[in-house]
Amino acid sequence: MTKHRNWQTIWIIGASAGIGAALVQKFIAECDETALGRIIISARSAEALQEIALASPRIAMVPLDVTDPAAVDQAIELIEAEHGLPDLMVYCAGFYNPMPVEDFSRDTIAKHISVNYQGAVNCLDPILRKMRQRGSGEIAITASVAGYRGLPKAGAYGPTKAALINLCETLREELAGTGVTMRVINPGFVQTRMTAQNDFEMPYLQSPEQAAEFIFKGLRRNDDFEIAFPPPFVRQLKIGRILPYRWYFKMIERVMQK
Repeated sequence: MTKHRNWQTIWIIGASAGIGAALVQKFIAECDETALGRIIISARSAEALQEIALASPRIAMVPLDVTDPAAVDQAIELIEAEHGLPDLMVYCAGFYNPMPVEDFSRDTIAKHISVNYQGAVNCLDPILRKMRQRGSGEIAITASVAGYRGLPKAGAYGPTKAALINLCETLREELAGTGVTMRVINPGFVQTRMTAQNDFEMPYLQSPEQAAEFIFKGLRRNDDFEIAFPPPFVRQLKIGRILPYRWYFKMIERVMQK
């Protein structure tokens, strides 16, 4: 069983399915009660949260629509009153629809922005203020390797993840010395209801449980800013970040055909 000095209370947002739900189970399995008192889980679907909460009396549910700033503020006030300010917040909420160029849509892009980027900002606004006042806390935001550089059919999704990576990089530096730690989580392809929409073979596809394992181990390492996986895919895409465009486009075409 794992002990960690900062994880008495964890808040996982986007916990109803996929990576978020798997991460809840990982924390429950790995952290004993002396190291972890409570996991707060949030998502839009109260019914889905209720099912997950049945797994352990240490799980408390707070349904939440991250696109509603007032609802976020109310959720944090409720959590703080009943369980104390979280020591760790993990933002896993996300929205994804493939958007090939023939389906380019401002409405599709706006939906991605509202959940993936603005939703994270809505949660960061009050939690950052409260953690800075307390002088301690950890925040991990789930972006994606799709935010490294442009990928086919990710015209709505990728830019929101690039924005999150940039935001986390900025906050990481500005939070130095405050006692608040910022991390970014960059998964590759994970088998979820969202990626089930893809009509191409996804390289290095992983299960939510495999993703949760990477995230959990990454969060335990206090010196890691980025938690990125799976390693082979991450290496290829990070090389792609520094390649000239003509080489990058050739490389990504080969990778996406695997």
